[in-house]
Amino acid sequence: MLKLKNCYEKICSPENIWLAWTEYRKGKSGCMAAREFERNLEENLLEIIDELNNDSYCHGGYFKFLVYDPKQRIISAPTVKDHIVHQAIYNVLYPFFDRTFSPFSFSCRKKMGTHRAVARIQKYARQASANYHEDCWILHGDVKKCFDSINHEILLFLLGKRIHCDRTIALLKKVIISYSVGFTPDMSESERCGIPLGNLTSQLFINIYLHELDFFAKEKLFVKKYVRYADDFILIFQNRRDCEVHADLIKEFLNKKLKLDFPSTHKKIAKLSRGVETLGARFLPFYKKIRTKTYRRSEHLFRQRCQDYAENKIGVDSLNSSWQSLMGMLKYGHNIKLVERLINIANLYARKTL
Repeated sequence: MLKLKNCYEKICSPENIWLAWTEYRKGKSGCMAAREFERNLEENLLEIIDELNNDSYCHGGYFKFLVYDPKQRIISAPTVKDHIVHQAIYNVLYPFFDRTFSPFSFSCRKKMGTHRAVARIQKYARQASANYHEDCWILHGDVKKCFDSINHEILLFLLGKRIHCDRTIALLKKVIISYSVGFTPDMSESERCGIPLGNLTSQLFINIYLHELDFFAKEKLFVKKYVRYADDFILIFQNRRDCEVHADLIKEFLNKKLKLDFPSTHKKIAKLSRGVETLGARFLPFYKKIRTKTYRRSEHLFRQRCQDYAENKIGVDSLNSSWQSLMGMLKYGHNIKLVERLINIANLYARKTL
């Protein structure tokens, strides 16, 4: 087993703290908190380094706000100081843990991502259906309130298996216990749970936690066609019975080993011939396309950007970024009609501005 030793000095080194600041600063030219921090940049960064070296660093609170993407989510944003500490931790831990992750895990990893996960699902569906000459069944499941259900004690145990550095574990504990769902003073450590949406470290923690599911599916259940993206997992079989059996086994494992909930309402089993929607795509024999809900939401946002441009609220560069983002999304699949529709929308607004 790969182990990470004596990594605390790397985390709190001046070079890593400066790198963490430069990474955090990207794209935040309009952030008032970042500007305020930058006024006394050298003093603030030296304060972080001193606190980490003296083991006196204390994690601050969170600023919470709602986003709708598309369902309502609570985002918990840490302070600038805590952001930099999170980035410094991530800079050191991510390269190590990425080597330990399963090749079937695609979320929040370099050279992975949604498009590669979708391509892998399509490849597995083609193999299971004998190049679409037969039918196959797809099990799509997701963990209920996964981020809010991550058990702190189990997460620290999993981190401790790989990280053999007491000071690093102590620092990670400060980050983890800074957020807890339904916290009460009499709550024991084994009962505390939850990691915040909005923390960079949460992206790493979720993959470390659910790597146990990857190992169980591949090494214990011997599932040949398996993909996981964050808390979503997809298994492909040639009959419905296998989907049902494996769903029950995974539910039992998640509940007993990781204290996570996988209810029947979060389980979808469908034939490929009838179409399967997951990870923003709709899979059918011989082709895939963007999911209708995903496209409608993207088109609505693009219309808003076009309207803002027509009213001189944004520049052409900002509008072009939105256009390129949409085209980049639509090029993965059979979406030619949707591309033509967007071109017509763009031309309509272009004529209005003339």
